Amino acid sequence: MSGAYRYKGLRPDGRSVEGRITAASEQEAVTQLAGQRIQAFEVVPDTANRRRFARRKAGARDRVRVLRQLSMLVRAGAPLLTCFDSLLEDEPCLEIHDKLRGIRSDLRGGGRLSLALSRHFPDLPDYAPRLVELGEATGSLAERLAEVSGQMERDLTAAEELRNALAYPAFLAFAGVGAVLFIFMVVVPRFSALLSEARGEIPLVSRIVLSIGQTVSEHSVLVLGGLALLVVIGIRLVSLSSTRRALVGVAFRTPVLGRFLNASDTARWARVTGTALAAGASLLDALTLAERGVMSARRREGLAEARRAVRSGEPLEAALRANTDMDAMTLNLIRTGRLSGAMADMLLFVAESGEQQARNLSKRLTSLAEPLAIAFIASIIGLVVVSLVLAMSSLYSFDIQ
Repeated sequence: MSGAYRYKGLRPDGRSVEGRITAASEQEAVTQLAGQRIQAFEVVPDTANRRRFARRKAGARDRVRVLRQLSMLVRAGAPLLTCFDSLLEDEPCLEIHDKLRGIRSDLRGGGRLSLALSRHFPDLPDYAPRLVELGEATGSLAERLAEVSGQMERDLTAAEELRNALAYPAFLAFAGVGAVLFIFMVVVPRFSALLSEARGEIPLVSRIVLSIGQTVSEHSVLVLGGLALLVVIGIRLVSLSSTRRALVGVAFRTPVLGRFLNASDTARWARVTGTALAAGASLLDALTLAERGVMSARRREGLAEARRAVRSGEPLEAALRANTDMDAMTLNLIRTGRLSGAMADMLLFVAESGEQQARNLSKRLTSLAEPLAIAFIASIIGLVVVSLVLAMSSLYSFDIQ
């Protein structure tokens, strides 16, 4: 197990240097320092300043941050092992620290960064290790790491924007359901007791509301228990991958939300394909890689059919037109990129356009969800209030002079 060591040493020019290094043993620390052209004359365990981590579990933002920092260190020209030493030095998350230490161990044993990332970060998107592998093969590792972290950050930002857009409407719906339950459990039963002997003289809608209120009040424990059970079952079902796939399929077919998801999916596919082509991958390899990042199962199947058509010699835009629902503008841009020999640049332009469209649709979704939630809850409460007013007014006759 690795530990921290304090060292003092000399550089080749005779200047003294001291610092902190992470290694499995004192001998390994000396070996690492020798690789950095530092002749160590003192290496001691760093017991005076034991490492404390800000948190134990890693989030998606932590993974993006680490990849972005790694790309910057590689771009600066630092060797990979030195990069990971620097990352380990100040990493605030225990889980990320352990994963980075495992990657560094694999690299020291002669492993490749792409394979080490796949092994120690299995929750990275499928395209991430493959793009890193392309960067290793073409000498553009820093650029590929930056592109991977950038795409992951865009995906996270889009998901956060959607959650933020739906958070307030969801709160309104939750509060509205609570208000409706309160009305049926407390308010309606009081009117039901007052009107119990005149049920035949009040309108049908009022009788239905009063009956529901009386039933809910008499069996409140069962009603609340049933609602709690439904919530638990719903959470359990959502945790199943088959349920999530079905919900995603339904979401893709809804009017506004479906357009938002389609725009995001198209942008993600175009960016990964364009990035892979720019990194030196073949078109078929780039298409295979991009398919893995697509959310919609239906679109993924269509893209797989399009890839097989491209392998048979069909132009990409024709294969996409026959097997997917991509819009005409996207297909025309892809055709232009193919004919001009700038397919990667054109796909990246398609990605930027799709991301902008997704942002606009997210704002539209926000503007629609809030009033719809208010209208839905208000209609239920309004129906209850109107039915109670009708029930009361039906018992009296008013002569307006």
